[in-house]
Amino acid sequence: MLSSLSGRVSGLSFDLAHSLLRNTAIRASSNWTTISTVKTDRYPLKVTSSLVLRQAQYSSSSPNTFPAHAPATDEGKEGFFKRFIKKMGWLDNSRVRLRMSSCILYESVADSVDYNEFFTYFEMPDTFNTWFLITELHVWMLLVRSMAEGAEKDDAGRFLRNCIVEAMWNDVTTRAKQLSAHNPSVVRPQIQLLSEQFQAALLAYDEGISFDDKALASALWRRFFSGHCKDYEKLEVLVKYVRKQVAMLDETNRYDFAIKPKIKWLPLFEKPSA
Repeated sequence: MLSSLSGRVSGLSFDLAHSLLRNTAIRASSNWTTISTVKTDRYPLKVTSSLVLRQAQYSSSSPNTFPAHAPATDEGKEGFFKRFIKKMGWLDNSRVRLRMSSCILYESVADSVDYNEFFTYFEMPDTFNTWFLITELHVWMLLVRSMAEGAEKDDAGRFLRNCIVEAMWNDVTTRAKQLSAHNPSVVRPQIQLLSEQFQAALLAYDEGISFDDKALASALWRRFFSGHCKDYEKLEVLVKYVRKQVAMLDETNRYDFAIKPKIKWLPLFEKPSA
């Protein structure tokens, strides 16, 4: 429909062309709303990170930026239809790029985080639940860094955050179905329960990272250790681990985080240099 209109709009009367474009825009807007609603309401994420590491300023002149809309320069040299679809955002591929980046960022958790090190040092059983706790902690740190790129409704940081959460739930659902192949009916209630726990964990971790180490340790003790950690040295190790990972992400520039992600998670313990 859009391609056919672009070739005929110059030959139509202004009223007719305006009517066709308006109807097309309504349909496109309706479809976009439906898609975004399905993807965000499946596992609603209602929290906004209380820690804003940096407030990003978007600029189309910088290779490290991803403007929400195409720049409105030389509008006088562009046709009405081209300016119209630019305004609607149909020519902008920044969100496609961000969605790809979100998958790479989430995969970095599986590729770089040493799960066995966590299982061994913290004496955690190698189960689906403990895997989720470790993944959840690292995903939360990615979300904190994402929100530094803009926390408002239409900002890139907020969109990136939602895409990371979506990628995580797709992976969690796939793993849960594989583990419960003999009884698929239990997957949905399990995912719903994890979703509620995940949102509560985000609130607790956000509060902890915003204050001192005692607050962060309390949040980790309640969620990560489920209130069962008698060795407080291990709790201290985890607090230091989170602090250094958040600092590493904070020092990562926008290009290496959101455009072409190059995240390599630090080990739980620094290996001695040779």
